[in-house]
Amino acid sequence: MQPLPNKINQTVETKHFQENYIACLVGGAIGDALGAAIEFLNIHQIIEKYGPSGVTAYVEFADGTGEFTDDTQMTLFTAEGLLGAMCREDFNGTETETNRIVYHAYLQWLLTQEMPLKYVSQPEALKDEENGWLIKQTALFKRRAPGTSCLSALRSGIAGSIEKPINNSKGCGGIMRVAPAGLVLAGENEKAFANGCNLAAITHGHPSGYLSAGLFASLISDLAVGVPFEQALQNAITILQKRPGMEETLFAVQNAINLYNESKILLKSSPEKIPQFIEKLGSGWVGEEALSISLFCCLLYPDNFEKGVLAAINHSGDSDSTGSITGNILGLINGLNKIPEAWISNLRNYQLVEKMGKELFGDI
Repeated sequence: MQPLPNKINQTVETKHFQENYIACLVGGAIGDALGAAIEFLNIHQIIEKYGPSGVTAYVEFADGTGEFTDDTQMTLFTAEGLLGAMCREDFNGTETETNRIVYHAYLQWLLTQEMPLKYVSQPEALKDEENGWLIKQTALFKRRAPGTSCLSALRSGIAGSIEKPINNSKGCGGIMRVAPAGLVLAGENEKAFANGCNLAAITHGHPSGYLSAGLFASLISDLAVGVPFEQALQNAITILQKRPGMEETLFAVQNAINLYNESKILLKSSPEKIPQFIEKLGSGWVGEEALSISLFCCLLYPDNFEKGVLAAINHSGDSDSTGSITGNILGLINGLNKIPEAWISNLRNYQLVEKMGKELFGDI
């Protein structure tokens, strides 16, 4: 993917680049859906149930389709909030205004988790333009294992911030939703880093909960303008090192890089051992571990969406979140045409994800 300094009069390149934006969100949704059925299984249970290769296709439903979870739901609401801020010309103003608008979008997501579907037949509250487009999509009114920290923080009625943490949570619910924070600030990695941190801190107050999100957003920002993966990662690390409380996140990132360098030759010929190495990075339930596992899988397979995402889900831990983060990264790098067609065509509610990818690119 090559950098595009502007989108005017570049029809072929623009179409390709738009597809990468779409692939970022779709890739995340696919990784999320592939991992959903095995999120609470350990690797031994996964292999026993699905064979030595683990999960290689959607397995949650008998018809062979897959459905994304809260990870992608919240990613979509993050995107809608950021787009709303941009449309109101607040995005380039204060961080406070952007956070307020995205926080409002998260409250709309909370409504989809709390309001029974039978009451969503077009209640007056959902007709308000202020509420956006996603809240009108009844397919999103479904609880798909939402994170405890996200729910409790949003139920409190208070938006957390870095300066005033709402809790001490570092769960991966902060990082798994912020890919749009990088896409809307393509090529502005320091701003994207700050944006990712601020949005994650709304619900996750521990530095490792929001700094992992900041690094992820910075990475996405650089990848969105064609910066090679390893350079984008190094750029994000440089930003991370300047932030207070960064030690735990930095250790997790460096751990992923070191483990990759130590194991890359062995794992190319013996991929069945990948889960054993991932266990050295943790389980992915917390932000820095989810980031570490995803980076490790992307380093192993930067040019192979299928192998990278399958590596990211088949382990003992938070398979849907590591699958989602890895899918965002590898989708953005490789584009839609490198994602298996069956995974796209059998993804439930694909159109919602595709539409948001187009809008993030600017095709509104």
